[in-house]
Amino acid sequence: MGGKSGPSNNQMVQFQMEQARKAEQKENLRQARLDQGKGAIDELFGPDNFGDEFFNKYKDASLNYALPQLEGQYDTAKSGMTADLARAGLLRSSSAGYAQGLLENQNAVNEGGLRAKADTDTAALRQSIASQQQQAYNQLYQTEDPTVAANTAANSAANAQLTQPNTGALGDMFKPIVIGLGSAAAPVYGASQANSYLNPKSPMGSGSYTQTG
Repeated sequence: MGGKSGPSNNQMVQFQMEQARKAEQKENLRQARLDQGKGAIDELFGPDNFGDEFFNKYKDASLNYALPQLEGQYDTAKSGMTADLARAGLLRSSSAGYAQGLLENQNAVNEGGLRAKADTDTAALRQSIASQQQQAYNQLYQTEDPTVAANTAANSAANAQLTQPNTGALGDMFKPIVIGLGSAAAPVYGASQANSYLNPKSPMGSGSYTQTG
């Protein structure tokens, strides 16, 4: 009847409780590391660095570059149109008013396109920064190393803060308004034929505008 007996039920229970305690402690430490890393990432990509002020500044930089160019082209187009009207002896005619209306329409379409592009570019930047923040989260959860994740996030955030809008010289935004045969385009040829003289480029490089009425 001799021989060693197995561990008692009490010993087994104590062992299981100890294992559970260690597992809980390990998970608490893991969660603390994740919370630490997530807090650092949230601060780097938070409103202090990437709030409305940052994005408004980006959009304004785009518009402050493009709109003065548009204004300069408008002034040039208006001067040319005025000279053409003067040569045709139409400065005080209804044709002059119609031609000015065509020019104003082109200007409004062009400005609207530039503002829409600035909004689209700003929205794309918001999405890009949000994606970088998510990538930082993913690295944190994969490595469970808050220091590595925070350092990577800091580099990404620093680069993102340096982002500037793509700027460059605008193409020709105004199509010349034809004035001839003793009158402006519309009074001579009619509204439908005059439409063919108005087809400005959009800031995106495509699209057209059609004068109605």
